[in-house]
Amino acid sequence: MNQSQLLTRHSIRLFSRPHLRHATSLTHPSRKSLPRRLVQGAAMATLATTLTVGIGSTVLYYTSDRFRHVAHALDRCRLAGTVGAQVAYDYHRTLAQTYPDPDGYDEAIRACHQRSANKVLRAIQQLGGVYVKLGQHISVMQYLLPDEWCLTMRVLQDQCVPTPPEAIEALFMSDMGLPVESIFEEFDWTPLGVASLAQVHRAKLAHQPDSEDDLWVAVKLQHPYLDEYCQLDMDTVSFLFEIIKRVFPDFGFDWFAEEMRESIPKELDFVHETQNARRVRDNFADDVDQHRTSLVIPKVIWAKRRIMCMEFINGSRVDDLEYMRQHQIDPREVSNELTRVFSEMIFLHGFVHCDPHPGNVFIRANKNAKHNFDLVLLDHGLYRELSDELRSNYAQLWTSLIKADEQGIQTYAQLVGGTEIYQLFACMLTGREWDKITQSDLGSTRQVEEVGRISEGALTYLVEVADILAKLPRPVLLLLKTNDLLRHVDEKLNANSDERMTYVLMGSYCSKAVWLDTKRYLSEKIRVVGFRWSLLKALVRAWWQYKSVTWLLWIYQISLKVTEKVNWSNPKKITHSSSL
Repeated sequence: MNQSQLLTRHSIRLFSRPHLRHATSLTHPSRKSLPRRLVQGAAMATLATTLTVGIGSTVLYYTSDRFRHVAHALDRCRLAGTVGAQVAYDYHRTLAQTYPDPDGYDEAIRACHQRSANKVLRAIQQLGGVYVKLGQHISVMQYLLPDEWCLTMRVLQDQCVPTPPEAIEALFMSDMGLPVESIFEEFDWTPLGVASLAQVHRAKLAHQPDSEDDLWVAVKLQHPYLDEYCQLDMDTVSFLFEIIKRVFPDFGFDWFAEEMRESIPKELDFVHETQNARRVRDNFADDVDQHRTSLVIPKVIWAKRRIMCMEFINGSRVDDLEYMRQHQIDPREVSNELTRVFSEMIFLHGFVHCDPHPGNVFIRANKNAKHNFDLVLLDHGLYRELSDELRSNYAQLWTSLIKADEQGIQTYAQLVGGTEIYQLFACMLTGREWDKITQSDLGSTRQVEEVGRISEGALTYLVEVADILAKLPRPVLLLLKTNDLLRHVDEKLNANSDERMTYVLMGSYCSKAVWLDTKRYLSEKIRVVGFRWSLLKALVRAWWQYKSVTWLLWIYQISLKVTEKVNWSNPKKITHSSSL
């Protein structure tokens, strides 16, 4: 029912009320006609006004973009606010009740989690855009939120509504000044993939005079409605988190809204994304030239703020085990290469891709590569740059975690995260229980029981976890997210083996980062104060420690590879792995 019909219907109900019917029948011996004329006049004036407003609103809705924008904006705010209020009331009611035993309480609170997550998911799917980003982030926050929330939101990683062809045509005319067919010889209107902020199509560029080859490209298009509602949605999310903080002062999530405000505008600028892609390609240029990496960054041909045209690369998601089986690609080697790439980004370059979910990392069979595959990294909108100090301290922290050095963990947890609750921070960072960390058992496979205990622990220490997150530097917040996403992929690829190789490779990059930073510091000090035997001895000592660790890790890595080859040659192992 449209706005005009609603208002007209309201006016009919208004004049059918008993007190108005009574008013129209009032009589007076000497002034019989005056009240009737007044009432009838008022009724007609009100009806005319109502009809005018209703018809005018309808006309404005269909003819005025600004009016339609306001109407849609109010509707989005209403939906978000209503669901937020319903969820808050549900939690308030559930927590206010008394229960006969702890099991009854646990069952009730889990049911409340599930009801609330379902309501929020439905609203997110209806609202799209920024809200889908919010849900995707929730899906990987297992260090903070219960499973009911994380698992419910996980569907948002792959299920987004595509922009229709007519809106794509309008986008090209608006941003390029040309129709699609003037730019591309062929354009596949069915998207290859749809994400929360954009979708990708396959196309063939119109023939270029200086080119003999047809050039197939991937065209990334931003959902046009985001320009209209992005700022409003971010304001609404900020407002809702502010309300949560006021109602539940111990559970402040305003940092989340602040992070969205910083990240999303950058992700919505494809020119900025192009600059990130070029920078990371330059960072790995030497490794690519010397065939030390399988990393491939698609070349950007041209980019506007909302439209990007880049090299088309055919492949499959990094977690597609069937594709790997068909092309005889070892999933564990893919996992190792992913670890190498992101360890180099984090510990050596300090320029980190912060959204490496499986849809953003492709695997391409390539018999001529160092391994028999390429690792294709997509979607370069969300990066964080680490300061040299943070990068070095973060490397030291991971070195301490791998070595189970509790004193080092305590020291560098304070330097990296600004927290004295180092045990909890270490668990959040690794996704492992404290006992596993202190027993040098990070490389063991996480069992379902351990994951369950971690989830329970997150609820038990919810206030402390929220406090840590509120104090963390913003780059470290995204490093936590990156760790969670990489861990999820790594566990899929290493489904039937432990993860010791992951930590061996990480350890080698951490030790290299520590050595290079120490070398840089001591060399600069020698340059400033002149030659000192003490400085030279410190430099030699640091070099020897680095080489010793490198040799030990290399020997351990070889032994793990031999063990893996033996296991991989077991037919039962192969069959089981490929069926996952």
